[in-house]
Amino acid sequence: MKYNEIIKIPSILIKEGEVPEGTKYTIAIPTYKRANLLKEAIDSCLAQKTSIPFVIMVVDNNPERNCETEQLIQSYKVSNLLYYKNAKNIGASGNWNKLFHLAITDYVVMLHDDDLLYNDYIEKIDRIICLYKGSVDVIYPAIEIFTQNKNSFERQKKGAIRAMRLHSYDFQFGNACNIVGVCFSRKSIIEENGFDDFFYPSLDYQMHVRLAKKNKLIKLFGIPLVLYRILENDSLKLSTMIEVAKKDKEIIESIIDKYPTWYKKLFISFFKAYPKYLLLALKNKLSFPDQELEQKIIEYSKNVTLVDMLILRIMTQFKARCMHLFRTRTLIK
Repeated sequence: MKYNEIIKIPSILIKEGEVPEGTKYTIAIPTYKRANLLKEAIDSCLAQKTSIPFVIMVVDNNPERNCETEQLIQSYKVSNLLYYKNAKNIGASGNWNKLFHLAITDYVVMLHDDDLLYNDYIEKIDRIICLYKGSVDVIYPAIEIFTQNKNSFERQKKGAIRAMRLHSYDFQFGNACNIVGVCFSRKSIIEENGFDDFFYPSLDYQMHVRLAKKNKLIKLFGIPLVLYRILENDSLKLSTMIEVAKKDKEIIESIIDKYPTWYKKLFISFFKAYPKYLLLALKNKLSFPDQELEQKIIEYSKNVTLVDMLILRIMTQFKARCMHLFRTRTLIK
């Protein structure tokens, strides 16, 4: 559901917080029936060590009143926490777009309800935006993966933060960025008419490619600012991965459409091997054997040669290891 459609659907303000004048940042959390995880996400936001004003906004896709999530939010006695309920469940893309409709600050940090921020996130992001003098639409922070519950959001190690400007061609071998904890210019998302549910479950990938055309995307390397929790949920389902392969192919084809014919021929092998590549990655993330997944990998393997897999490996390794060489600059030491 696109932005111009979503603004017609009402959202009810359940908990009214304060947005101090001059506030630049909203940490926006879409949620649906995951109060136990949401608490950790909110606590990580409240643990920010900064004098920079920010607000936390939770947008609930569950219209049910007095649910566990609503009770959790009402238990917080802080002034910078806002809580909305959508009048109906509007799906993932709809709720993502709601974040930008309801926020009133210049920048919106998208935080999933199972992920966390390090306590210096706001301080570091603000320094980087100031260094670029506002000429940036998106900042992709480095992430740290975890699986267990987390009760400390203080950084255990320090280091430098490097940055690189992204272009459309950086996304030609797959999604080069994670949406977890990404800081967006609110205006840039609205101008693009928001996330497009046609590309679900690759909503974020397609948005990255659209925004990359403006040459205002910054990817950070070095110390992580965000904690990304790996859970066995909808994003780790076989059906989801198969659909990801389909939508990713459409997105990549749009990027390479004007490239030379000889170059596009390399992607014949890439696209043949890509579904198998994604399913193997899914297999490695699961903590239990999945017979249906194993059968699907065998099925895809029948049409994929060693040469196809080799070409894909070279392309994806280039994306992971080489795209930032000679292009990064140190922002924070």
